[in-house]
Amino acid sequence: MSHPCERAVEEMYFYLDGEMTYFRRTRIRWHLRKCGSCCGAFDFETGVKKLIREKSRTEPSPELIQRLRTLIREEAGDDAER
Repeated sequence: MSHPCERAVEEMYFYLDGEMTYFRRTRIRWHLRKCGSCCGAFDFETGVKKLIREKSRTEPSPELIQRLRTLIREEAGDDAER
């Protein structure tokens, strides 16, 4: 693996998470345009992150919503009595 590839792989998650400077992002973007291997790795990791984000979104159950509403009403009632 070449030095630019090593650096791109080391910084991959910082890049994907938007946690780097403009200069560093630009340098990696330039490398990805020229290196199919790294571009493929970045595309794969981007897909994995997207899949995890989509699968981790869940709606709260109706039971949970009802319990929270009940707790909030009870707390509001306790505050009104004080």
